[in-house]
Amino acid sequence: MRVDLKVVQLLCSRLCHDLAGSVGAVNAGLELLEEAAAKDGGANGNDALALAARSAKQTARRLAFYRMAFGFGAGRGRVGGGDAVAGGDESLAKARDLAAALLDDGRINLNWPEDRELAADKPLGASGVKLLLNLILLGLDSLPRGGGLDVHFADLSDGVGMATMASGPGARMKNDYLTVMTRDVPADALTAYNVQAHFAWLLAEDLGAAIEIPETAGDEVRLAVLVPTGRAE
Repeated sequence: MRVDLKVVQLLCSRLCHDLAGSVGAVNAGLELLEEAAAKDGGANGNDALALAARSAKQTARRLAFYRMAFGFGAGRGRVGGGDAVAGGDESLAKARDLAAALLDDGRINLNWPEDRELAADKPLGASGVKLLLNLILLGLDSLPRGGGLDVHFADLSDGVGMATMASGPGARMKNDYLTVMTRDVPADALTAYNVQAHFAWLLAEDLGAAIEIPETAGDEVRLAVLVPTGRAE
C-alpha cells in the first residue's frame, strides 16, 4: 500500500495531538509534586502523584494501541481464537486487550466477547487487525458523550466479516470523516482530525475490501468490513 506523504504527516500530527493532553497532565502532576515538596516536604503530594501516575498509565496504553493500529509491526491474529501466526508476535486477542485498556476509564463501555464462536480458524492478518483497530477509533470518535462500543465477527464463506457499533447520546459519524473515506481526496480536504478516517479507508482498499456504513435510526454508528479470503497477510 502506497500512502501519500501528506497522509503520513497528518497522521503524525493527529497522534501528537492525542498524546499531548495526557503527557501534559503527567507534567502538571510532577510540577505539583515539586511545589508540595518545597512547602511541606511532600506530605500533601498524594493527589499530584496520583494524577501523574494515572496520566502516565493512560499515555502508555494509548501509545501501545497506536503502535498496533498504525505501526508496521502490527500482529497477525486468527479469528476463532487461534495462536498468532508466524511472523507476528501480536494477535487478535492482544488487540482486544489493548482496546480494553484504552477504554479503562469507563466513559465508553467495550463489548468484545472473548469467545467469538466462529466455525473456522481463519487468519485475519496484520492488515486486518490494523483495520479493525482503526474501525474502533472511528467508532470512538463518533461518541461525543460516551456510550458503548460493540465488536463483532462473522465467519463467512467468502471471508471474515468484522463490524463495530458505537451507540450513545449524539452518536454520529462526522461529515468531514465521510468526505475523505475515498481514494481521490482533494489535498485541502485532509486535516489532522479526519486523516485517520482516510487511512482506515486505505487499509480496507489494500485488503480488497470496503468500509460499509449502514443507515441507523440515530444515536448509533455501525461500520462493517468483509475481508476476502486469501487477502489476510
